[in-house]
Amino acid sequence: MTHRRSGSWLTLCACLLAVTMQMIDVTAVTVALPTIAQDLGGQGAQQVWVPAAYLLAFACALLTMARTGEVFGRRNTFVVGTAMFASTSVLCAYAPTIEMLILGRVLQGLAGAAMSAQTVAIVTATYAGARRTTAFALYGAVAGLAGLAGPAVGAVLLELDILGTGWRAIFLINVPIAMIAIAIGRRYIAVGSQYVQSGTGGRFDPVGVLLWSTGALLIVYPIMTSSSPTTAVPAMGIGLGLLAVFAMWERRRRAAGAHVMVDTSVFAERGFSYGCAVSALVYGTFTGFVLTMSVTLQTGLGDSASMVGAITVPFALGAIAASLVAPMAFERWDSRSVAAGAAIMGVSLSMLGLATAQLGQPGFAWWLVVPLALIGVGLGSVIAPLQSTIVAGVRPEAIGSATGIMPTVQQIGSAVGTAVTGVVYFALLPAQPIASDYLASQQKVLFGLAVSMAAATAVSVALPRRDRKTGGEARAPAMAPHRSP
Repeated sequence: MTHRRSGSWLTLCACLLAVTMQMIDVTAVTVALPTIAQDLGGQGAQQVWVPAAYLLAFACALLTMARTGEVFGRRNTFVVGTAMFASTSVLCAYAPTIEMLILGRVLQGLAGAAMSAQTVAIVTATYAGARRTTAFALYGAVAGLAGLAGPAVGAVLLELDILGTGWRAIFLINVPIAMIAIAIGRRYIAVGSQYVQSGTGGRFDPVGVLLWSTGALLIVYPIMTSSSPTTAVPAMGIGLGLLAVFAMWERRRRAAGAHVMVDTSVFAERGFSYGCAVSALVYGTFTGFVLTMSVTLQTGLGDSASMVGAITVPFALGAIAASLVAPMAFERWDSRSVAAGAAIMGVSLSMLGLATAQLGQPGFAWWLVVPLALIGVGLGSVIAPLQSTIVAGVRPEAIGSATGIMPTVQQIGSAVGTAVTGVVYFALLPAQPIASDYLASQQKVLFGLAVSMAAATAVSVALPRRDRKTGGEARAPAMAPHRSP
């Protein structure tokens, strides 16, 4: 029994190493963007592609990779995906041009999806009852902290310049972590049919894969490449149409008793559909905020990466503190705590926007710690209870689909947020920008992000509450989703 328990906790360790590596990689790279652009000769708009290419590939491949794990086994897919993540990280580290780096990020995103899509299912199959709850609480906490710590980790690696690797260390650090995760995973992750969803069959749905991947790509890609939002509308319309066809195709297969990639009926639950909308807005706002602040401070004002890391500290501390209090707030105020957190985040972004000029003053304006910390408080107040709110009304048999859709929505939100915010930010800059131009662009972006959070607040107010449900309590989720700030 002791050996079995130690093996199960080592299985969790492998999953935690994977999610830590993936989350830090997503956010740490934003700190290094100005340095990368200078080293590889990348133009301003190309900087947006470095994080966005990863997020786009990750989001488009996540559902397919989840099914790959069901067919070929979670352990095998996890180990292969982790090895590919390490290999593509080396490719990114030694990319000779910005174009090769972007290609490497696409491949790294595909590998990250193969790795990350297995972790929730592995933990679900490994634990039961109270131990599963504890495992997912630890999983969620580690994922959240890793995402928030990413900018600071990136700044430290840039400052240390380990063996002269500079920004490349942000990718190379994945290699030893991945090797440990692979060693543990091969030894302790169980092999068996318990990882395969019953009744789903062992075949892929190539039509569903094609419809989903193409639709998601056509929604996000035009935003990244179009010179104005209006030019992206036709391709986005086609993408939305393909996703509608995907939904009909999945319903048809489900009615015929065939395997489906996702149970699209979960969107009929108001809490799930509204919660996904809030999640996309919040994650998109977060990634857009980190991206533009990094460029403004380093490229615009000439600050060091350590300054970016210093600015993320009060933000991260506020998010951690709010995450610790969030369960109690959720127990008392239910989904209203989500709306309150979104409102706090929006107001704080507006406060920081009004004070943007202070960023150009010599040294660090310490009073800016207040709005920065409050932005983190708002983020932590939203993320922690939002997961439970989203899946509260989902049928138990549809929980698997729900927890596959949620991280996909989060990643698409992050990709769109990164792309839209980056395009707007660089479009507002003149051909030869000076420090004041960067500050003016940053201010407008912060106000725009505040509007995004106002929309998230409005949608959050419409989230269902447990006290409105029959019986007074919402159903608890059977598994927790992968989180990505």
